[in-house]
Amino acid sequence: MSTPPPKVNDPIQAPRGTQDILPSEQKYWEYVVETGKSIFRGWHFQRLDTPIFEELELFQRSVGEETDIVAKEMFELKSRSGGSHYVLRPEGTAAIVRAYIEHGMRSWPKPVKLFYVGPYFRYDRPQAGRFRQFHQIGLEVFGSAAPITDAQVIYLIHLFFRQLGLEEYTVHINTLGEPTERKTYIKLLKDHYRRNRTKLCQDCKERLVTNPLRLLDCKEEKCQQLANTAPRLLDHVSEPSRLHFEAVLKTLDELEVPYAVTPSLVRGLDYYTHTVFEFVPKSKEGISQGSLAGGGRYNGLLKQLGGKETSAVGASCGIERIIQQLKEEGVELSVTDAPQLFVAHLGEQAKHHTLHILRQLQEANIPFAESLDRDGMQPQLKMADRLGAPWSLIIGHKEVIDKTVILRSMESGMQEVIPQETMVEELKRRLNIAQPE
Repeated sequence: MSTPPPKVNDPIQAPRGTQDILPSEQKYWEYVVETGKSIFRGWHFQRLDTPIFEELELFQRSVGEETDIVAKEMFELKSRSGGSHYVLRPEGTAAIVRAYIEHGMRSWPKPVKLFYVGPYFRYDRPQAGRFRQFHQIGLEVFGSAAPITDAQVIYLIHLFFRQLGLEEYTVHINTLGEPTERKTYIKLLKDHYRRNRTKLCQDCKERLVTNPLRLLDCKEEKCQQLANTAPRLLDHVSEPSRLHFEAVLKTLDELEVPYAVTPSLVRGLDYYTHTVFEFVPKSKEGISQGSLAGGGRYNGLLKQLGGKETSAVGASCGIERIIQQLKEEGVELSVTDAPQLFVAHLGEQAKHHTLHILRQLQEANIPFAESLDRDGMQPQLKMADRLGAPWSLIIGHKEVIDKTVILRSMESGMQEVIPQETMVEELKRRLNIAQPE
């Protein structure tokens, strides 16, 4: 039996796997993004924004054609001319690298440090912590091969989370060495899994052929048991790769960053070399899609995308997951949805004069609410109560003539008259708004 077509007036909902970020949630988004921007700019990272759609080839060449992202999860766009093949960007690093090469950033003073904020897209089954449109804030460093740069990127994400108020997480870290070093290891890994092929989930049976390293990352219980008994990549990397990794760990120890060496950590992108890491909440250890942030080193990616060989390392943080973790840890934000001040008027002349008052408040960065479309004092004060404003500023005909305003405490009902010329300074004092230095 076919599904009847929707009626013309049926309500339309947001696409599956997306969400509307309502006003009540915006304080979390602003808190996370502004905190990240402040920290990254403080360490001289510069912001770079890239288009939300790119050529398909960019991700085929960078992320890898055999990865789940490219093979199964990208939103493809049809161009009307048929000459180009675009996709909505599924991750941030490849696009940043493309921009780095295209705009000649190789000539900039090294290291080049960039950060980004924006939406990303993956066509996958929506579940807790995973959306088809999700948002990330991330950073990339180009032109440094030093182990301390790996540790610095991890440390910055750690500082970011600590400043947000998050504490319940561990950095899972591993090394992948160089691609040439992995060939012998991958052969050993395949032999281990072939001997136990009947215990693998269907996805891992495919990965055994297409992307063997990803076998270690599967969260199915039986596959995890096999990963725990698999050969360790760390035991098969070269001496320089091992020393690089040990130097990273030593720096993290000195910086008191909580970490755990995790041999099964490989991440889902083909471009990684050497250090890889994820920030995982302690409550979500071993759970798929549980990490708050992740990243690693990708020394070969720039050459792979047509640039000069350049060392690079980066990380990205999932904003939705960070917000969820803030709520789970009970972090209370200093920002509030309630306005501190409600501006009320009485009479037509006062209504128009109030517009000038509101401009003064806005220029002084004093947040306020108003209801200029309402007439009568009681409806306006009722609105101030509903909004939770602790103070009201009242302007009537007499106040316009006298060049004054009335400041009213919504809790006690006490009122006092304030000259307009000292209104801004008095409000900042009462509302505890910091004066500019």
